[in-house]
Amino acid sequence: MEITPQVLMNNLLQNVQSQYQRIGQIQEQISTGQRFQQPEDSPSRVSATMNLNNALANTHAYENAATQAQNYLNTTAGVLANMQHIWQNALSIAVQGSNSTLTGTDRQALAQQITQAQKALGQLLNTRYQGSYLFGGYDTSNPVITSSGTTNFPTSAQTQSFQIASSSTITVNLTGEENVGQPAGQNYLAQLYTDLGKLAGQLTSGSQVTKSAINTLKTDQSYLSTAQSIVGGRLERVNQTQAQLKSLALNLNQTISQVAGANIPKLTIQLAQEEQAYQAALQSGAQILPMSLLNFIHP
Repeated sequence: MEITPQVLMNNLLQNVQSQYQRIGQIQEQISTGQRFQQPEDSPSRVSATMNLNNALANTHAYENAATQAQNYLNTTAGVLANMQHIWQNALSIAVQGSNSTLTGTDRQALAQQITQAQKALGQLLNTRYQGSYLFGGYDTSNPVITSSGTTNFPTSAQTQSFQIASSSTITVNLTGEENVGQPAGQNYLAQLYTDLGKLAGQLTSGSQVTKSAINTLKTDQSYLSTAQSIVGGRLERVNQTQAQLKSLALNLNQTISQVAGANIPKLTIQLAQEEQAYQAALQSGAQILPMSLLNFIHP
């Protein structure tokens, strides 16, 4: 094959263009931080990155659900703690009321305290979270304690749940139908409210009647404590799941960076090398292209 100036020029231009394209590709990778710009650049990496991104999106969705569940349960735990405080005070008042030396006026004053405590309990039972009643089950728009003081609790376990993993959900609400040791068919939350209302009348009826109410109040308190344990267990599970999801999201992000992310230090060195090669090709061309036939005859 005859090596003519045209062949030399074509080869030179082809080499220069290839060098220029490689420089452009490296610069684009550095600027975007991605190993590839088009699917055809690396089909296997593109496919792997898409799968990883889908997994990361699902993980973030579960993280959001876990956060919502955590907030719901934290609100419920706070309400139960306030209810427990009311119950401690009610027990203390009942113990005072069991004293046979109290006057009728004293008993009326204690009964009035219990009446106010029942109203406070009713307000807690009507607590809303994001506009929905915490203890209303599926009926999130109507209070469980009506304006007339009657109860309107669910008669079955109407659970509100969040999906916090691909095959895992967590129940976040209480309806009063949970098994906390109460007799079958009894809604313990409704019973708490009713028994507190009864205590007001029992206080005015004398010490013996009030004494008989103390055991009932202690039993109700045990229901309330068990409900707190239920919520605490759920909250602990959500917290653990949330920590696992955060760790998983971190690992996925790192894997995505390894699969799709550009190695900037390595590319920077490669860019410098390619630019040097490009400059060398240009300098070679500058020396070769001016050569004429006389240069070949008389080297």
